[in-house]
Amino acid sequence: MSRGDEPVVLFGDETSFALAMALQGNFPVAELMFEVSDAKESRGVLTAIGLGRAIVVERRDGDAHLSAIGADLSRHVASGARFVLTGRAQSIQSVSQALKKSGMASSSVKSKAYWSPGKSGLD
Repeated sequence: MSRGDEPVVLFGDETSFALAMALQGNFPVAELMFEVSDAKESRGVLTAIGLGRAIVVERRDGDAHLSAIGADLSRHVASGARFVLTGRAQSIQSVSQALKKSGMASSSVKSKAYWSPGKSGLD
């Protein structure tokens, strides 16, 4: 991802906290949003590492939380933001589909699945 003036929106999970720190130090960050297993614990960690303004959304059965995340992040499409989607493969796919429906250009997104249930060796 080349450095530019466009804001960056990061979606990820607990495996993406360090990436968020790196992005915040090097790019204009519009929003950091994480799907997490425990919101209270994650907020504590994020605050401790200087990312207290991040939004955390607890995972829900059947991934019911992902449609709301996709809809919320879609508000950044019109601004020309660049998107970084990381974490669980299925979550990335769901959020990416919502962003595409909102008109996001494929050149505006970078994604990296760090894990997927039952899979190993994603790289």
